Amino acid sequence: MIDIFDLLEFQVLAAARGMEDYYGFFADQEAAKEDIYYTIYQMARSGILKQEGEDLVIQPPVSGLMDVIAASPYVLVIDRGQYMLPRQCIYCHGGIYVCLENCNTDISKISICGLEQEEFNLQLRDLDQMPQPYLTEDMGDYDFEGYWEGHMPEELKKLLSSGLEAETEEYLEFPQVHSVFALREKEQGKLLKRMFLLDPGLEFCLVLQEGDSLTMERYSRERAESVLEAWWRDEG
Repeated sequence: MIDIFDLLEFQVLAAARGMEDYYGFFADQEAAKEDIYYTIYQMARSGILKQEGEDLVIQPPVSGLMDVIAASPYVLVIDRGQYMLPRQCIYCHGGIYVCLENCNTDISKISICGLEQEEFNLQLRDLDQMPQPYLTEDMGDYDFEGYWEGHMPEELKKLLSSGLEAETEEYLEFPQVHSVFALREKEQGKLLKRMFLLDPGLEFCLVLQEGDSLTMERYSRERAESVLEAWWRDEG
């Protein structure tokens, strides 16, 4: 099930769940008090919020999604090259992934849904965040690393070698950047790890950044999915 909220509604839900700080989607400007009160009133009328004593309590099924976001210490931010939408923030706890992204029909709103592991992996493929590899046959001892090095702009090499210092947005203009997966602390947004899927033409290259470490390897969907699963397992 997918729920649609505008940004102020989501911020009200976050406040009702006790989340004052989180990395994700925010309104561009601070809302006026009357707008906040009206939003609370509308959400109470629709049954999403319920007054219990002095507290506003989020009602199921939305409460389950907000519980996952609140319990997740990390957020996985997925970007596509050339700033292609949707940009997603993924929170995970107890084997459930909660995905926030821009609504396709109204960019002022966000959609939120809960996914299990297999559904999440399928979404990564359906949205072309993890595409089918180009090569279906074994290339033997082909020098993929030499090929990638020769088909990567110097500016991109320099950015990659800078480790986690450069923000993800600096990479998205390069046509060789297909997808970027960034693991961040949920509250302050500190960047912890990053995985790039680069497309130099012959075959995708999987680039892993962690601290000062940078590794490059031939891409496969199974390998990329296992990296993300390990991130949640190791960091969670």
